[in-house]
Amino acid sequence: MARIKTAIIGCGKNANELHTPILLRHPEFIVTGTYDLVYDRAEKLAKVFYLNGHADCKAYESSEALLATDVEYIVVLTDSASHTKVAADCLRAGKNVLITKPWALDSKDAAFIIDEAKKAKAKYGVSLMPFLPQNWGTDLSTIKEIIDSGDIGQVYMIRRRAGTFGKRYDWQIYKKFGGGYLNNWGPHLLGQLLALVDEPVVQVFAEKRQVIMDGDCEDTFVAMMKTQSGIILNCEHCIMVDKLPHWIVQGSKGTIFVTDGTIDVHKISYPGPIDPTAYRSKTEDDNKTYPLPGQYNGDRFAIYSHIADVIRHKCEYRVPLTFTRNLTTVCDAIHTSADTDHIVRISPEQWNKAL
Repeated sequence: MARIKTAIIGCGKNANELHTPILLRHPEFIVTGTYDLVYDRAEKLAKVFYLNGHADCKAYESSEALLATDVEYIVVLTDSASHTKVAADCLRAGKNVLITKPWALDSKDAAFIIDEAKKAKAKYGVSLMPFLPQNWGTDLSTIKEIIDSGDIGQVYMIRRRAGTFGKRYDWQIYKKFGGGYLNNWGPHLLGQLLALVDEPVVQVFAEKRQVIMDGDCEDTFVAMMKTQSGIILNCEHCIMVDKLPHWIVQGSKGTIFVTDGTIDVHKISYPGPIDPTAYRSKTEDDNKTYPLPGQYNGDRFAIYSHIADVIRHKCEYRVPLTFTRNLTTVCDAIHTSADTDHIVRISPEQWNKAL
């Protein structure tokens, strides 16, 4: 079977560090072109592929020239503010598109690219695929298995967080490029939360701060949300030493902690007879700590294998546009709440507006 002719638009850090290593060794893909606003970056990346078995790879001086070729699949890795425009151009040219996060900056942007994706699907049979690798993470799947088993009882609160003192100096710190840590990290963290609860978010209250970064964007956000069934969700990216658990899942019979590649599960029981005069009851903690299986941040090679199956029409993409549209609705609500200092309520009409 012929390899899928692939191109990269946007040849910066994301392209070089995250996607190129997979494309260089994946047997389903052959990279034939690169494009970047800075031609030198596209040329350097094209050379990497050319020297590693992708003999037809070349840098293009315009996206129009690249789109005029017979490339089948394009990875969009530009700055966040240009994602939907570039993706729309690719879809109109009949190309399958992988679009990195944030796939859209706001709900209007999301509605626009969904419309373009529907037209391209009908006309060319191509797919728009929002790239959310954390939704393949074994942290998410393992937590879901434990919740479904009933071991920690009824879940009433889930916390998902990340933190760093590391500074950035690139376009991610400027609003005009769609920068800021809510746009950058929000889709990863919130996407996992929404996939785990699998129900609408109805209420949001949030704060954003610029603590240490230069530029004009937030480097810290904290959002508290409530789902339709009343589960409390807490999501944050903060400037701090990264020592706290990245997940805390609280249930009526126990608690789950996840830090990096380790999961710590506590199942609580109440031994002996009840003493109504005691200050509070005794508890027993059945505690198990073990490494997470596989790649807890998502197996990129496996994701690309899935993408190949989507392009070959063997299956539908695992992260549907309905999901990412609702993710954008939540990100919108977080921005609005933080900017106005008000609780934002999300109606069923807003949630179900996805497609």
